[in-house]
Amino acid sequence: MKGLLTFVLIIKVTYAAEFDDLLVDGNNAMINNNYHDAAQIYESILALGYEHADIYYNLGNAYYRLHSIGLAIWAYHNANELAPRDLDIKHNLSIANARIIDRIDMPDSMILIKLYRDIKSYYTFFEWLIVGSIILLLLVIYNFMHRVGLIHKIINQSFINGIIVMILCIHFIAFDKYFQKKNTNDGVVIANNVNAYSGPFYGENSVLFKINEGTLAEINNIQTEWIEIILIDGKKGWIPSESIRKI
Repeated sequence: MKGLLTFVLIIKVTYAAEFDDLLVDGNNAMINNNYHDAAQIYESILALGYEHADIYYNLGNAYYRLHSIGLAIWAYHNANELAPRDLDIKHNLSIANARIIDRIDMPDSMILIKLYRDIKSYYTFFEWLIVGSIILLLLVIYNFMHRVGLIHKIINQSFINGIIVMILCIHFIAFDKYFQKKNTNDGVVIANNVNAYSGPFYGENSVLFKINEGTLAEINNIQTEWIEIILIDGKKGWIPSESIRKI
């Protein structure tokens, strides 16, 4: 057992050292304007299983400098998912989105729906869960201390009921965000002038429409080397799998 633990620790230290070396190399490449090398290095870090908003953000910056708008938007989307309150990420994502050719804009939502979406996107799933759990824990601690006589001041019952409702709302938002992420299968088109076909092979299938890099699409079906997508305007078609990258 001791030998196994030592072996595991050696592996962890080795991977950590490799991660640190790659991160330094990637950052140096960005400083020296070697954006192609920087993008390859950051991709290799992600391939090792290390995910962080800064890595995706730097990767997006590298791809943007290389004029790979689709890949830049893909990276910024992932960075925004991990750090939803980072203004630099949002700013760069909006700039990259503005360069999409034939961009499809989402229709305006109702004010309450938009407000709920803005609130939900302010924290990550784990952050919402932590906030709700902390408030619940504080309420349980207060109730326990009150019952054992350590706290004699009684908090207004209406206030406690409000706290309970808030806890339920926070956990509802957390699990709504979780199931939305679990049930949503989105991707970003990473190539220009991609033909969307009526079927998952060339043959006699007709071209339904063309899409350009940076376009966000729902992945509806996957077959060998082909992916069926649905655009936000309802258009549906099959494109080669190498033309899209899942978020």
